[in-house]
Amino acid sequence: MNNIPDWARKYKTKGIYIRNVGNNYYAYRTRSKWDKENKKTKTLPPEYLGVVTRNGIIRKDQATGIRGDYEYGNISLLYGIAEKTILPVLKEVFPYLYERIINYVILREIQPLPMKSLRYLYEKMYLSRISDESMSPASISGMLSSLPEDQIIRVMRRLTEKGEYVLMDSTAIFSHSENISFLELGHNSKDTHIPQINVMMLFSSTRTMPTFVRILPGSIRDVSAMSKTIEMAGIDRCVIVADKGFFSADNIKKLKKKHLSYIIPLRRNSSLIPENDHFMNVFMYDGKPVKYWKREDDVYIYEDPVLRSEEEKDYLIRINENKRSRKEYDENEINFGKLYLLSDLNDDPEKIYRLYKQREYVEYAFNVYKNDLEADRSYLRDDHMLFTYMFLNLLSLYLHFQILNMIDGKYSVRDVLLILSRIKMYRMERSEIMSEIPKKAKDLVSDLKIDLNMLCKN
Repeated sequence: MNNIPDWARKYKTKGIYIRNVGNNYYAYRTRSKWDKENKKTKTLPPEYLGVVTRNGIIRKDQATGIRGDYEYGNISLLYGIAEKTILPVLKEVFPYLYERIINYVILREIQPLPMKSLRYLYEKMYLSRISDESMSPASISGMLSSLPEDQIIRVMRRLTEKGEYVLMDSTAIFSHSENISFLELGHNSKDTHIPQINVMMLFSSTRTMPTFVRILPGSIRDVSAMSKTIEMAGIDRCVIVADKGFFSADNIKKLKKKHLSYIIPLRRNSSLIPENDHFMNVFMYDGKPVKYWKREDDVYIYEDPVLRSEEEKDYLIRINENKRSRKEYDENEINFGKLYLLSDLNDDPEKIYRLYKQREYVEYAFNVYKNDLEADRSYLRDDHMLFTYMFLNLLSLYLHFQILNMIDGKYSVRDVLLILSRIKMYRMERSEIMSEIPKKAKDLVSDLKIDLNMLCKN
């Protein structure tokens, strides 16, 4: 009872107790009944009466006093993370637009809607209570047009910490928009002849966090562009992590000339793969053992025994179905479950493997761009708006990975935000009252150390 103030304690009468959650106080009635069979009093779950205010207990059947409700728990988590990471930088670089920027970034993380629908989501969120910004399509479009490129780069450079290992990858994003000159026919792994832009992303291996993005015309996907991107980001420990399609003798030569480190998977029939019969040791990755061989001629060799078994099983089934031959099996058996990585880094094989595997996070980040871009293409009238749009999505991804690094895999990031959305803030005539907190949400508040009092308006 020590944390219950006097004005709330006076409503604690016989059979009624007061419970404190955040800045709010709730009244419950204790209940019991006589158990005839066991001949003793049985305690029943308490009955929720309502919210305790200075003017009395607002009972649950007095809902007419509620003027509106807003999703609060998810906003508390995202805004709390932003305050410790990107918000101070945005306030410094964009002192007049940082509120609109952070609103957009948080809303995109909660639900990536087209710009025309974003204001309806905004009206449901507690953001609309702590900010006077308009989130209409016109205001968002104006923001995309007005953020200077040099200041955007300044923010991204601040997010990329000095001295950490940074991975770099690129992808093609296709679009039929007629407004963007960056859209050009270019080479891609799927041999798709649709206008595309190329997106280069820097990803902190140290913190598992996207930190920098750059867009280029679809026809440009070369080593010089990679080198320029690294220079723009101001980093000194970058590793190009590419796909198999990037490998060529010419590209390797260019990477070495630019002094760019790389990790590139080789095709299993590559002539660069050395003959090496005895594996050195084993390490665990995602709960599975991975065998590795000594680095030879810049090639690291790994084998996943679980994958090897699966590939062999698939091959044998195909032989039985007359879709493969015994000769093909004999030729490919040595490669089952194998991964061959070409790298100029002379480091611990397990570290190289883990660096390469983090490419999966980069691909995950790229998928957000690919899934969301087309929905907004009618609003992106020029190349600068596209670049700003990519930057803002990068900030949303930054928040996403902050949460991803906080959770233990029991829930996805989307699950976390959905569960926390059940913590509401009710707007009364003269005050605001937080809803009761469901058990799952309460556990997350505790595990993620969410300060539910941070945004409360007095």
